Amino acid sequence: MTEVMKQQWQRLTRRNVSDASRPAPWRGVLLLVVVAFVVTLTVVMTLWQGNNQYRPLYGEHEAFDSAQVITVLEEQGMDFYIEPQQGNVMVARSELGQARMALATAGVKPEVPTGLEILAQDASLGTSQFMENARYRHGLEGELAQSIMTLDAISNVRVHLAIPKQTLFVRRDKELASASVVVALLPGKTLSSSQVSAIVNLVSGSVTDLPADRVNVIDQHGNLLSSHEGQQHTGQANGAYLDYLARLEQTYIERAQKMLQPMLGMGNFQVEVAAKINFDRTEATEERYAPEGVLRSEFSSYDRRTAADAKGVPGALSNRPPEEGEEDDPNKANERGEASREYLIDRTMKHIKYQQGSLERLSVSVLLNGTPDTFTAAQLADMQTMLSNAMGISAERGDTISLNVFPFNIADNAEIAAEPEWWMQPIWLEYLRYLLSALVIVVLLLVVVRPVMRALSGDTRAARDNERLAVKKAKVNKTKAIPSTVPATSDTESTTTAVATAATTTVPATLTEGTRAVMDHESILAELPSPETGLEAQSAYLQMLSEKEPERVAHVVKQWITPKDADN
Repeated sequence: MTEVMKQQWQRLTRRNVSDASRPAPWRGVLLLVVVAFVVTLTVVMTLWQGNNQYRPLYGEHEAFDSAQVITVLEEQGMDFYIEPQQGNVMVARSELGQARMALATAGVKPEVPTGLEILAQDASLGTSQFMENARYRHGLEGELAQSIMTLDAISNVRVHLAIPKQTLFVRRDKELASASVVVALLPGKTLSSSQVSAIVNLVSGSVTDLPADRVNVIDQHGNLLSSHEGQQHTGQANGAYLDYLARLEQTYIERAQKMLQPMLGMGNFQVEVAAKINFDRTEATEERYAPEGVLRSEFSSYDRRTAADAKGVPGALSNRPPEEGEEDDPNKANERGEASREYLIDRTMKHIKYQQGSLERLSVSVLLNGTPDTFTAAQLADMQTMLSNAMGISAERGDTISLNVFPFNIADNAEIAAEPEWWMQPIWLEYLRYLLSALVIVVLLLVVVRPVMRALSGDTRAARDNERLAVKKAKVNKTKAIPSTVPATSDTESTTTAVATAATTTVPATLTEGTRAVMDHESILAELPSPETGLEAQSAYLQMLSEKEPERVAHVVKQWITPKDADN
């Protein structure tokens, strides 16, 4: 009964060990899937990490020749790729400065508009006057573009000139030239009104018969930057007025801050200014006369006669009788008077053109941090007087200023102004990305790859225990199965004795071919005869092993030819 149970147990053990050692068909497919998943995940994470480490080699509006740039980078052996969206050349952030120096050394420069050097090109004798004028105009446009590109906020410029053809005929309305300037601004940069005016005057002064009001400046977004007198649109005018108002109010706020900061410290006061500006365009003509004039010159003449003069004249008419109605008056006298006075009148004529943006009223509100007991009434009065003088508060104009004291909510302000925590700093976020990437790889190796590899190789605890048990039994049975014809030698006495005693013993039925097949490589190497044993014993063992397990012969031969020092 005991022998039957032992045979059944050995048969069951042999089946389990054989199943564990026999690779299943689906395990190879699963191994390929796992390896492909790990490789894909590694590539994705590498690309994700790599995209953040690349920067554009040059700006968006810098006109570099991409072919020359790529040639230089390939010669230097630098890592780069071309961005598919915009076509920019991206290089590693650590090699950005080196790449730019390589471009400068190779003489690769951004393409700039061609100036008047275009006139130095060879021209044939058959070149028409039209082509010469067009070439000159193109060169002039390039010179203007190069001059405008020297401004800090501008990356690229194009200038278009419309110059009328000169004629010898005199016209009533002379045809004037015009120009358009398209500027490409750097990211985050803007042009002030003074810079736009400088560009307009530069172009106007460089071309004959080109007034400043016929020069238009446009940015890359299509916004009209130049605004001329009488041609400014309502929306642009309102925007300019609001900008002027904001700058004026900010100027008054800075004046108040300069006075309060030394006394109270930054953050202990708040100043707000509201200015009322008159943007009306007004012109007036005034003529005045003084109520009293000044005598400039006077002429007076008076002639009077009291006695009668002799009447009649010599001649025939003296005896003529008097006319009818005429009577003689003995007291009659001749009287004649004349007076002339010229007065100088005080006359005043004025033509007044009022400037736009005149300040009509200014309202200032100042809030101090503290309690009602923090400042005395005299201190508040002194601060109000000081601020009024510094900001130019005028009672005649109707300006007002108020000074109040209230406690500030410092906690909210501190939260708003506080710097982000250390784990929110960009440098720590960069390190966190690397740490998470490494952690994901380690988890995949431990949780996914290692169990799968162990399952595929059949390296389980139960299989190892069964193999050890089968190896021990196989060792005993193999020793009994060695033939007794092996002769004994002097140097292998112990080995031949064991072989001779087991010569008459047959191999038991329980040791089958399946049990012998489960011996792993390590167990077989441990049970092989050592190189010091006799040649006959080794030959007998090899003959038995070649008959039962021919696939293990190669391992036996390898163990024989391998010295012991190589194992250490």
